[in-house]
Order: sequence, then C-alpha cells, then structure tokens
Amino acid sequence: MNHEVSLVVGDPPMRIDTWDRYDLTIDMLQPGSPWTASLWRSDTRDANWTRLRAVRLYDPVTWLIDGATVVSGRVETRRVEGKRTGALLVLSGRDASGPALDWDADPTVRLRGLTLAAALEALFAPLGIPVVIGASADGTRLVQVGTRRGPRGVTRSRRTRPIDIAHPRPGERVWQLADAIVRRAGYLLWIAPSEGGGLAVVVDTPGYGSGVRYRLERRAQPDAPGGGFVGNILSGAEDLNGRDAPSVVNVYTHATRGDAVSARQRATVANAGLADAAITRGLVRTPLPVHPRHVRADRARTVAAAQREGERVLANAMARFRAYSCTVQGHGQPTTSAPNLFAVNTMAHVHDDLCLNPSGAPLDEDMLVTRVAFSGGGRTEGQTTTLALGPRSAIVVTPEDG
Repeated sequence: MNHEVSLVVGDPPMRIDTWDRYDLTIDMLQPGSPWTASLWRSDTRDANWTRLRAVRLYDPVTWLIDGATVVSGRVETRRVEGKRTGALLVLSGRDASGPALDWDADPTVRLRGLTLAAALEALFAPLGIPVVIGASADGTRLVQVGTRRGPRGVTRSRRTRPIDIAHPRPGERVWQLADAIVRRAGYLLWIAPSEGGGLAVVVDTPGYGSGVRYRLERRAQPDAPGGGFVGNILSGAEDLNGRDAPSVVNVYTHATRGDAVSARQRATVANAGLADAAITRGLVRTPLPVHPRHVRADRARTVAAAQREGERVLANAMARFRAYSCTVQGHGQPTTSAPNLFAVNTMAHVHDDLCLNPSGAPLDEDMLVTRVAFSGGGRTEGQTTTLALGPRSAIVVTPEDG
C-alpha cells in the first residue's frame, strides 16, 4: 500500500510536493524526536524553488500520513546544497517537545499545592503545548493510527496528591522538571498528536492492556528464496544488554553528612527479572555474576521508602534489558474498516524464527511499540517503517507515597 505523506510548512501554510527523502521519528521513551526532509529543485511543481527558498527557521511544520497528523514542530536547521544531479533544500527539526528540552522553566511559577494537571499546564503553557493526563492513552493512540483526529482536551488525573515542589530552579529545563514530577506520580511523559493538528504532552502509563494491532512475522521456510524466511519483516534483530542490569540494588536512607553508612538504613532489592524466563527467554546464565549497585536516596526517610526506590532503579534498568527492532514495508497495516498506521504505545505480536533461545524456541510474544521511524524517498526509494518494541510489562512506573 502506498501512503500519502504530506509536509505543510509556514504561515500561511505551504504543502510540499517535491520529495527526495523524508525521515520521521516518534519515540515515547526519548523526547525531541527528529524529522528531516530533503526537497529537490523544481520549476513546475506547486512547491517550486521560488516558494521553497522562502522557508525560514522556526516556521511551523506539520507531517501527515494518509491525512493523520503524526509529527508537528518547527524548522530548526536549513541547508541548501548543490550536486551534479540537481539542487536540494534540506530541512530538519524535532517534534513539539524540542523547545521543552532546551528552554528553562520559569522560576517564578509557583507549583506547590497544585494538582498534577495544573502544575504541568503551568510549565508547558509558555511553550503553547497542551497537556492530556490519565486518558489511558486511548485517545492519543486512536489519533496516531488514523481512526480519530485527537483527544478533546485535558482529562483530569485520578491522582489528587498536590505537588510539593515550590517552583522550578533557575536553569532547570521544562521537560526535565515535568518528567521528574510525572515519574514520582507513577506515570510516563511523551508527545503524541492532538486534536487540531498539533501535538500534546501525554501523561499516562504504557498501554500493555490494549489489543494487538499489528502482526510482525519472519517464519522459516527452507525452500523460500533469499535466505529461507518469509513474512513481512524485511530485517529484524533481538537485543539483550546486561551491562546496565544490576543483580542487586542496595539503597541507603538519608543520613547526616559525616555519619557512617549503616546496614540498618539499607534496603536490598534483588533483580528477580534476570531469573525470569519470560523476560530473559533463557538467554541469561545462572548463577548470576555479582553486579551490585549502591544508591543513596536522600528523599527516603524509611527503609520501606528505600525499598521502593530500589524497585524503581531496577525497573529503569530492566526496561532496556531486552528489545526487538525491525523494518517493514509501508507505514501501517490497514484493516478493512479503518486506517491502522504504526504508532507508539500500541501492542504488536512478533514471531521471529531467526531469534531462537537455547531450547530452540522462536521469539513469539506480544510486545509494546515504543518507537516508530517512517522513511521514504519520492523518486528512488519505497516507504518503510522501523519499529522498536519491548516485552510486555518491561516498563514499570512506581508512584511515590503521598
């Protein structure tokens, strides 16, 4: 299936139709997702060279696939280059979270006593980015896959614990502070399309409970041409990384400077995930080598609080322990009833006969899509999508006591 990809730039908006190549990324675990467009010189297209050369830095940008907004942001870099084969204008930038990564939060904004929703709205309001909280990600998920045009505003969180941070510190970035506040409440923070064509800050939990939307397959067929595999996976890889996965985490509660660290102030949390075959697929040797971490939690006042801090450290480490990535043709898996673009925070079933465990079992499980990268070339290349996926329940967010 050929997807209609559109780039709208500037104000008043100009629709670009002189493609050489595009690359768009949506990542729920890494804010500031990049996009790039290479546009070739034309004197006959609607977006001719005279109009293209008027594109300026900070012009608004919206990317649409099959009419659904997938990325919006601003032009951050602009380059004109010439080759023997012609001239190119190369534009690039990041999604709407880019300014929140770079810009300082206003230190005069008072946060203490505000609800989670009100505090985030106060932080992101100067950047013009709306906030959607606790919507179980259903609204934004439907927007991304193309079945709805966006959530209809702020959904209030059930968590009513007031913010206990007085105000941003001078030099503290907007996203840095917002992410810290959100994780303490037991949520994740990412960017997704919203109603009206822009993007919104989404505050929610991973959508492990959503139904499977995509099927990604590489099945062994010895007589098949091109290596003995068939399926819609053009290339795929399973990655396990034990470098940052501690065998045990020791967390020490608050002690006055100069005091000796005592085992009585310590909580020890073993990494049970490294012994769980559902997580490791039997690809971790036992017994485990000793790989401890020692963490001081200044905010923890009790061993129980230190225990929860250790659980958070392990959860962050194991979220990156095993991952699967693959490239497929096209930008979605359309259904007979509705569009079905690839989107983050959705579930896919992966079956890969190349990625076998020691007992010979293939990778065969439901996984969460955490990153989507759309790519295509207007004149020389087809349309492909590269997906990054993680095991079900790999991402754990634990709220602090309130």
